[in-house]
Amino acid sequence: MVLISSLFFTAALSSQFFVKVTDPSNPIVAEPTAGNYIGSSWVDIDNDELPDLYFSRKDIFKNLGNGNFVKLVNSIPAQGIVLGNSWADYDNDGDIDLFVVSTAKLQANSHLYRNENNGTFTKITTGDIGDSVSNTGWGCVWGDINNDTYADLLIVAASGFGGVNHPNRLFLNNGNGTFIRIDSTNVTDSIDAFTVPMFSDYDQDGDIDIFIGTGPANNIGSFDYLFRNYLKEQNVPYYFHRIDTGIIATDIVDGQNWNWIDIDNDGDLDAFLTNYSTSIRNRLYKCEGNRYYVKMTQADVGTIVSDAGAWLGNSWGDFDNDGDIDCFITNDAGFSRYYSNNGSGFFTRIDTLAVNINGQTYGTTIGDYDGDGDLDMFIAGTNITKGLYRNETANGNKWINLRCIGMGPQSGMTNKSALGTIVKVKAVINGTPKWQIREINAQNGFNSMNMLNVHFGIGNASVIDSMIVKWGGGLTQVFTNVNPNKFYKLIEGQGLNEIVIGITQTGNEIPGKFELKQNYPNPFNPATKISFSVMQKGMINISVYDVTGRKVDEIINRELNTGNYETDFYAGNISSGVYFYTMTAGNFRETKKNGIDKINLCACC
Repeated sequence: MVLISSLFFTAALSSQFFVKVTDPSNPIVAEPTAGNYIGSSWVDIDNDELPDLYFSRKDIFKNLGNGNFVKLVNSIPAQGIVLGNSWADYDNDGDIDLFVVSTAKLQANSHLYRNENNGTFTKITTGDIGDSVSNTGWGCVWGDINNDTYADLLIVAASGFGGVNHPNRLFLNNGNGTFIRIDSTNVTDSIDAFTVPMFSDYDQDGDIDIFIGTGPANNIGSFDYLFRNYLKEQNVPYYFHRIDTGIIATDIVDGQNWNWIDIDNDGDLDAFLTNYSTSIRNRLYKCEGNRYYVKMTQADVGTIVSDAGAWLGNSWGDFDNDGDIDCFITNDAGFSRYYSNNGSGFFTRIDTLAVNINGQTYGTTIGDYDGDGDLDMFIAGTNITKGLYRNETANGNKWINLRCIGMGPQSGMTNKSALGTIVKVKAVINGTPKWQIREINAQNGFNSMNMLNVHFGIGNASVIDSMIVKWGGGLTQVFTNVNPNKFYKLIEGQGLNEIVIGITQTGNEIPGKFELKQNYPNPFNPATKISFSVMQKGMINISVYDVTGRKVDEIINRELNTGNYETDFYAGNISSGVYFYTMTAGNFRETKKNGIDKINLCACC
């Protein structure tokens, strides 16, 4: 039985709730945290369409499906005292890589880790990117600043924190696995208390811009460092000009974490900034067109801009799938907060949720880890406050989840991680046509990033009328009449393909019969693989029973097309013994026997 704790909030606000996963057999639950101000990320390290979890200073927690995880011990070697993390496929080889950053100069902990596509990562210690002593900082972010299909890296240096005493570091990807440090830009010519960086094409002109929180945490504040990329205007590979006019540049803030989102679904990106000093409230700047922004007040958007607190990260997603984007904010002292969007950009604070935690909370990552169509959260914090929170909202609202994959090093194409890509969808919600917009980026929380998949809620819409994908390399693709409540994969320039989460189709052969095959390994601990064949499209159920005939788990219960498939079954907290698994498809029914041995088999079998 999965142990959970939950808090509900009023039915007037979609009857939404989260549950905190507390099952001690889940390694995420059992894993202790280490240190303050750490981040977290949902990332698919092995391309099985299941988001795995990383949080700073820890190993990868591999998602096995059905809400189960296994810790990949020593998958990321010798991290040390790291703070921020950012993920991208920097070498365009098809798997996602990691950079972690640390303020600890003497320990030399800032490193690039290359994904070896076997559950392990190799620390890169050569070249400019491997000079860990010179690359100290607080936060980091990947993004393709010159649109050459290779992800570049920005490290922001919190001067005066730990051993940091240098400007920011900007690394241009050479495309051959090496980097060159660029010191000739406005981004790298100053020393300040830089905190968390973000790449965003805020003006939607086809190149990514830079936004850096610069919180001195002194209750006085200063200006943040914001830079517009002039690649498109002047065709200069890394010419960034500091934005020095308008409210977003001249407002006195104590900036931590910038995000660019469309709060009111009007087609342009608005800005939100968390501030650390209690005398300086959070900021929401609404775009009124042509890079003109207005600072919102409590009367305009609610207490999201007036609540006092030592705010750190802000994370955005449509948690209730109603067609507008909501916000969760972490706090270094006091309560983290959840704000529900009413659909027009006004936010109501909901205080009766399990995610409203009293105590220090740091970096949050958002992703649909259990594949049920709504957004879940992992919150990094202390041993008391950190946690995995499953979204259990049951309001019937529809959704779509899209994974974009760039073509990589080809002219006019996009990096494999699709960073910089913008996706827009239009659907008729409650009788009104509504456009929504999302941007794929590799840092959108406090030292954290959300899953790279794009997620939209579409309320009661029956179909997505239009979906526009504007790739970072410049290509635009348009799709119409897209069915909701599905996971899709889109490779740049190709067609839209449905993904079946947790189930892998093997080969292209059309089977001549329904068949359930023997699992392997058998007996097993903690996981085994089950293969099966589907002769014709229909509902498929595979369930596990004990020797008394009691159902102990349901592995698959969904409609599948004709094909050969395999899936993983994780024993979780099911005790050792003999079990039977049965496949049902219409009148077809077949059963196999397996054994779970948690005493004599090691966790790596």
